[in-house]
Amino acid sequence: MMRPVMAASVFVLGVLAVVFGLVIIMSREYQETLRVLSSHSTRISGKAVTEGGMAPVLEGMARLLDAVRKLIATAVGVGAFLCLLGLGMVMLAFWMVSGL
Repeated sequence: MMRPVMAASVFVLGVLAVVFGLVIIMSREYQETLRVLSSHSTRISGKAVTEGGMAPVLEGMARLLDAVRKLIATAVGVGAFLCLLGLGMVMLAFWMVSGL
């Protein structure tokens, strides 16, 4: 009686982990932010050529773009980890029902 309930709960949690992992991987919010920042950085770099005081702003923009790139890579890594963890939980639930 207890084994099917445990297997069902592990299966549901595994499916939820896979779904949330895919949502994190497929979300486009970070990529849209990166696109907007890169378009603004090209405008600022054009001004930096003519104005000497724009160099610190351009350097700050470059650091911000690098931070957003790292944020995207981290989010995709977390999504992939959740997908793999969810698949492992689904396989564990299948083993619990069929194995013992």
